[in-house]
Amino acid sequence: MNRGALLAACSLLLPTTLAAQASDTPQVLDPIVVTGTRTEHRISDSPVDVQLITAEDIQHSGARDVAELLEREGGVHVARVAGRGTSIEIQGLSSEHVLILLNGQRVIGRINGAIDLTRLRVAEIERIEIVKGPSSALYGSDALGGVVNIITRQAANGGSVIARLDDSHQGDVFAFGGWSGDALRGQISGGYSRLSPYDLDDATPGDDAVDGVSRFASGQLDWNPSARASLAAYGAYSLDDTQRVDSGTGGRVYDTIKRIEEVRAQVTPRMRIGAATDLRLDLGYQRYFDQYLQVQRNAEDGVTDEETLDEIGLMGLQVDHLAGRHLLTAGVEHQLETLEADRLESDGERDRQAGFVQDDFTLLDGALTLVPGLRYDRDSLFGHQWSPKFAARLDLTQNWLLRLGYGHGYRAPDFKQLLLRFENTAVGYRVDGKPDLRPERSRGLNIGTTWFANPTTSLSATAFHNRVEDLIEIVLTEPGPPTIYSYRNVSRAWLTGVDLQMQWRPLRSLQLRLGYSYLDSEDRDTGATLSGRATHRANAALYFEQPRYALGLRGTWVDEREFGVELDSGGPPTGAGIAGAYSLFDARTEWRRFAPLQIAAGVKNLLDEGDPRFLPIQPRSAYLEFRRDF
Repeated sequence: MNRGALLAACSLLLPTTLAAQASDTPQVLDPIVVTGTRTEHRISDSPVDVQLITAEDIQHSGARDVAELLEREGGVHVARVAGRGTSIEIQGLSSEHVLILLNGQRVIGRINGAIDLTRLRVAEIERIEIVKGPSSALYGSDALGGVVNIITRQAANGGSVIARLDDSHQGDVFAFGGWSGDALRGQISGGYSRLSPYDLDDATPGDDAVDGVSRFASGQLDWNPSARASLAAYGAYSLDDTQRVDSGTGGRVYDTIKRIEEVRAQVTPRMRIGAATDLRLDLGYQRYFDQYLQVQRNAEDGVTDEETLDEIGLMGLQVDHLAGRHLLTAGVEHQLETLEADRLESDGERDRQAGFVQDDFTLLDGALTLVPGLRYDRDSLFGHQWSPKFAARLDLTQNWLLRLGYGHGYRAPDFKQLLLRFENTAVGYRVDGKPDLRPERSRGLNIGTTWFANPTTSLSATAFHNRVEDLIEIVLTEPGPPTIYSYRNVSRAWLTGVDLQMQWRPLRSLQLRLGYSYLDSEDRDTGATLSGRATHRANAALYFEQPRYALGLRGTWVDEREFGVELDSGGPPTGAGIAGAYSLFDARTEWRRFAPLQIAAGVKNLLDEGDPRFLPIQPRSAYLEFRRDF
């Protein structure tokens, strides 16, 4: 369409607010983002605030997976959870309230409500777009706190081979290569990772990380037979084999072996009809197969052998029509998800249908952009849900803008909460699902401003307030023995905060980012702070780049957090406690004088933070990396 073509042509230009400034100042690329409105916008013109992590940011970070990348970022909070992968938090709302997308399609395979972000390797990622606040009007269930859209590399000529080894005997090898012709281009990639365990508490026999290997491969094909039609196809496969030693109550010791196999496939045909209408069809499939074996040492019957098979098929149709100043978007979606798990009382199956509409239009000669939208969802397990939204952007001056966003979010109860029947005889408790749970619902308001002080400096501030109702929690239903727990819609919460970010690039070679976040969270029924939420967080990143070398330092500081009692349906209850403040910083150096060979060295967790209960992260380590481009 006209606007899309214009955006593509302008994607490497300066922001419009800065283009008229002096040309001898450092130029900043202005990439296209899609997650905030499901349509293309230059990030400087987006009516919805989108946090963008670029390919350059990813390379500077030295991260090996998405969890490690986001752990040191501002605006979001990612933390390791002992024995359960990772958790993510946006605007105080936790993992089960954050929707994770891969190329615009939801990722399945949640463990205790969270997608383990260590499953997603940064080596095949082009960029990450993060939208904060309720986003169910565009994406449906699970988007109460926000959306993280992970977008993989686009096919292009050339490729790279990357090898890395750290001093804890962990290593990675990754390779990708692409080609392009007049109408056809493609890319294939693959990698291998070796993981090593570490132990943060010598007093216990258990490990705090897994020992294992990971293999993954992906391919992408783009066919453009004409200027009006295209077809994109993406496929990926990964296989993770891990083992670890776990400590249990009463001095019990367990050997835990796990295999996770994932398959992803996506086909996206596009067509332009006339001069102002784009048609997009999304077809997707994902399979997540988890095999879990836990054997208690020195016990004849202490064996747990479980399998979990989660599959989802998705189909979506979206139409974008440009009519004068209005970009009209409408779409329909259908999803079918099935779950077979030994811990469920019966197999789970749910189908979802949805329809959404949105109008993106401008007033006041383009200074004011308004984006109202509405979505209807129907879920076979709980009924229907309406999710409205409204976004606005006002350019007060060439260099100063305001954004406002209001929306509703919801999260449908998952299969575990509906159908679980799990008994831990060693500890003496049982957890039962509750089939008549209601969805969790939220209403959120975001008000923000961005000031481009000059072509090298920008400042942004966002205030938010979220009200959440019908939160699902585990409650005691029978004192036992055995003690029986179940799920109920029992809680309400308010979350209010401020997020401040600054970017400064005084020289082409020097870039500084600083950020601070404040959060006030409250359980409206008890008046207590929500479990695990830090009041204060800060982040910083410094990059110095020259043609032959580059230096980088990035990290985050997190205030102390108070945790309540947690009941994991796989182990004993976790007691309440207070986790101290911590700082995670990484340093990285790159040498490029031997081009096309690049050499990098870095140190992770400079301050050697970590504890087995609240922060089970890898101790300080150093690595060496080699990259060969061709």
